[in-house]
Amino acid sequence: MAAINVSRRTTSALANLLLVGVSLVVSAVAGEFLLRLALPAPNHWKYPQERYLYDPQIGVQLAPNQRAYTHDKPVEINSMGVRDREYSGKARAGIKRVVALGDSQTFGNGLAIADTWPKKLESALSDRFGHGHWEVLNCGIPGTDTWQHEVMLKRMMDAYRPDLVILAFYVNDVTDRYGLGPGDVVAATNAFGKRLVYLLKESVLLLIIRDAIATFELQFKPSRSFEIEQAIVTGAVDPVAEKGWRQVDHSLAAMKATANQHGAAFLVVVLPRRDQVDGRQPSRGYQNRMREVLELHGIPYVDALETMQLAYANFGLSMFIPWDGHNSAIANRVIANDLADVVLGTRAAR
Repeated sequence: MAAINVSRRTTSALANLLLVGVSLVVSAVAGEFLLRLALPAPNHWKYPQERYLYDPQIGVQLAPNQRAYTHDKPVEINSMGVRDREYSGKARAGIKRVVALGDSQTFGNGLAIADTWPKKLESALSDRFGHGHWEVLNCGIPGTDTWQHEVMLKRMMDAYRPDLVILAFYVNDVTDRYGLGPGDVVAATNAFGKRLVYLLKESVLLLIIRDAIATFELQFKPSRSFEIEQAIVTGAVDPVAEKGWRQVDHSLAAMKATANQHGAAFLVVVLPRRDQVDGRQPSRGYQNRMREVLELHGIPYVDALETMQLAYANFGLSMFIPWDGHNSAIANRVIANDLADVVLGTRAAR
């Protein structure tokens, strides 16, 4: 009799656990459905995502001659490892060629190539001069920083001989040189761990939980990397940030010299962080420090913060890719129009 009672209690406990499990699943599904009605849909990933190769000089490069996706948008990489079509070594007569360098904000994470700021700039210039008078090559590589852009510029000058080079500078580009191994590069996008992360990011419920945890950690236990970036944004003194600024100073001076040696002009566009655009972060320490560095070396620049803040008043959160933070097609159009005015001389660089 005792054995029967134990068996009944075990069966009852298992049934209760099963009921709890089913209830949790149903609640999660219902919660996901309701959240999707109220909030933006999560991003979707198609495979393969863009693939990278190890580069002994800069650590990472886009694998040449590949077709892939960034999120769910097509990516085509040419023989030079550039997200663009094939170009001849020299532009045809009557065509002005621009090389655009930068990180994922230039490459266009989550965007079609036509929605990146380099191609928006090409369209803006073509609208004013007629199609075929300007070529703007998107040479951005996600995850790269200024010291890597310095090396990339030399390669692009030799390969494409542009008339103008534009570097899009972002706050996380303030960093000293660092090493990358082949294993770090191979696992960048399509490894099992990354695929699992992408899958989890397709749930609005899990994204909300992720953001809540991140907010809690930033408030009560910020990471060292967050502290460094905050010091850069606000202009606070931090020894690691200062090493990064020294590298930026060196690389920007070297990039200007390289461009000028090849007869090309050099222009920098300073991209703001999202919380600066929406007003949550009022500090301009990052922009002020960049202005000092650029003016020291006589490098013309465009500070995109004010223009993007004005656009945010009209477009709000649509300036950014939902759940991602990268600039959207709208923000890239704003940046491109700002640059077009300077490139064409209708507004002075600042």
